[in-house]
Amino acid sequence: MAIGTMGCRMCIHHGIISMSQMNSTVRVWKESSKISSKLGRLLAQMLALLRTPQSGNKQNTTNMNKKNTRLVSALNHAAALVGERQSLNGMETGLGLTLQRDRCLEEVRTITDGLFRVVIMGTFTSGKSTLVNALLGSRILPESALPSTAILTFIQYGCDEDDVEIHFKDTVNADGSVTAGRVEHVSKQEFVATYQYTNADNEEFAQTGSVARFKDVAYSIVRCSLPLMADGVNIVDSPGLEDKAVATELALDIAAKAQAIVYLCGERGFAEADREYFQEHFKGNPGNVFFVLNKIDNIASDVQREQAMERVRNDVKACFTKADGSIDEVLMKKRVFGLSALLALDARRGMTFDEDLQRDVAIDKQKAELKMQRSQFLPFEQALQEFLTTDERCTAQYRKVFRTMLDTYNDAVEKVREDRAIYERNGQLSAEKQDECLRIIGEIETGLSATETSFDNCTLKLQNTLAMLIRNAVDSVDSTWEVDLETLHEKIRFGMRDYLSLALSNINVFKSKEAREEDIKRLLQPFSEIIADHIAGKIDQFMDNNRAVLDNAIREAEQSVNINLNNVSGLFSQLGNVLTEMPQMGKGKDQDWLQAIISYCVGDASAIIKNCAGGRTAWMEFIRKAVFNGVWQWLVIQIVTGGWGIVICALIEWMQIKNGKNEMVDRMLTESKNVALKEIHNKLDDRLHDMNVNIAIKVNEVKDAKCGDARQRLADERNRLAEIERNMRDNAFNAGQEKERTDHIIEALAQEIRACHEDVFGTPYTEALATI
Repeated sequence: MAIGTMGCRMCIHHGIISMSQMNSTVRVWKESSKISSKLGRLLAQMLALLRTPQSGNKQNTTNMNKKNTRLVSALNHAAALVGERQSLNGMETGLGLTLQRDRCLEEVRTITDGLFRVVIMGTFTSGKSTLVNALLGSRILPESALPSTAILTFIQYGCDEDDVEIHFKDTVNADGSVTAGRVEHVSKQEFVATYQYTNADNEEFAQTGSVARFKDVAYSIVRCSLPLMADGVNIVDSPGLEDKAVATELALDIAAKAQAIVYLCGERGFAEADREYFQEHFKGNPGNVFFVLNKIDNIASDVQREQAMERVRNDVKACFTKADGSIDEVLMKKRVFGLSALLALDARRGMTFDEDLQRDVAIDKQKAELKMQRSQFLPFEQALQEFLTTDERCTAQYRKVFRTMLDTYNDAVEKVREDRAIYERNGQLSAEKQDECLRIIGEIETGLSATETSFDNCTLKLQNTLAMLIRNAVDSVDSTWEVDLETLHEKIRFGMRDYLSLALSNINVFKSKEAREEDIKRLLQPFSEIIADHIAGKIDQFMDNNRAVLDNAIREAEQSVNINLNNVSGLFSQLGNVLTEMPQMGKGKDQDWLQAIISYCVGDASAIIKNCAGGRTAWMEFIRKAVFNGVWQWLVIQIVTGGWGIVICALIEWMQIKNGKNEMVDRMLTESKNVALKEIHNKLDDRLHDMNVNIAIKVNEVKDAKCGDARQRLADERNRLAEIERNMRDNAFNAGQEKERTDHIIEALAQEIRACHEDVFGTPYTEALATI
């Protein structure tokens, strides 16, 4: 069945999402209600007029919609031409290429769900959900003074707006097999009630860094039929980057594949965690990241707003560094904005929340216009829409979809050429050749089973090699400690004054326990930082020195899988040779797919240690806690003699310093290292388990995709063989009529490709198309 076109004109919508970051590949087929085409067009036009203040902006979004609709139409037509036999507009179509048909329909679903992905990022309560709602002009997502988005949420096109899909994570079974995560459908009200942070959730998150009730949820899908979604935009609203698992998923998969990223902060500006995230993920002038200072309406004066904006520009300027080291000021002006998403949302809804009445109240047109003007939202929105309609990475999305049509055409030509070669031999397919075909088909089945086994072996090899290397990397910290200690000692500036401060802070009866602990943490911080950097550096150094071990494991695993994949590809070629007596394509090309999986699941080796790629901030906090909890207890000797115990230690140390020694620093460094490694070992098994689960899921996704395509192709070949046998036995079969029928199909495909290229890209398709 053809998939409906864009917009509300037809909403027979098959939702499919396949995201490697999401640790889940789940297909959901769902038919929604049909909406009158005339009414849908009228509503879309009215909403577009209300939402788009400038004609140029309107023209851009209209063009996006037209291009998306044109591609959907062309892909549906191509799918109908090459799929199963059917009558289409008085023409008998169908070549039995169900694999190619399914690829075309999957591209349709990709366009419908949103070809252009915009990821909204930032820390908790920076206003991410409010910004999304302002872009949409409606309260699609819940908003709260507390963190409101508890799970990754994809907002994409669909007319059934009260049906929210909750996708759960894939699970890895004891035998290594992967069970796809289930999908639940809930109402919008139930979604808001269930998947919004509560006070208890916030407390749990502060203590553990996660919330247990959300741990099995991968993401949700919220449908929306507003113009921005109909234009092919897919918005990803994320929990705060304090959620390290989500931060990793965003950094390594979702945001990396997004067309645009919007990174928000509240009125106080970016925090240290934000700046460290920029340094790690946005350096090199990516060009597709928009930085937004939100909630400017909470800043009292214009002068203070400009000062806040200047701080934001200073925080992000490293992200706009050109090759010569200078800052790209022109691009930075197009990517850094200050705005109020809440004022913009009020203006677009024509409503605002009344604190006294505790409900929304209507505002008149003049107030709405004033709110929109004060929000400073339109310059940001126009820059984002201009970027999505003109940037090369967005044009590349159209070219990728168009490539699917070209591949479908080439496969159709090859299929028709092969079939024609058989019928031109008077439809003769000897019993001997039939037996040979069946033998090859049996070998393909065996080859596919061997390929699936090689994928499973690949998973085990990678898991075992990485676990061994990471454990050895942690152990390497101790192996050279005595040598390293001398170098680390040089970095510590911890003298007599610090010892006395530590002692006086502890015995000061006028200070609270919390204040004394803060003083101690501050004085121990140099040790924490040095140990944190040292451990991470030693692990990375070990992995660099042993890179050949991991590279060999990757090469061997990939080679084993590729040999099996190429064997299956070669058998398909043999089958074509037998059927047509024409030379087919030879051995398949080796594919370099495994390194991408390793990069996704591991990042760098120290990321596994550093709190599952939690980044420098989470790592530093982890070490600080370990050092404080471990070293301080050791240092004060349970404060048996009160704070005077430290004074005594300090006096002894002073005598040693006079003699050219500083054993206290060495002992504190060593104890800091020991407690840090102890905590790492305590948690390493859990982290390696998470890594192994990710590897198993990602390799399984590749296995399902590659072996699934091969099995579908095998089914098509079986059907083709059966059709040839039927036609040979059918006295009424006319090879001439079949030739005329398939000529019409190939010509219709060629016409669709040329017309679609001109409609979407504005230029004629000049490349020569294959002929029969």
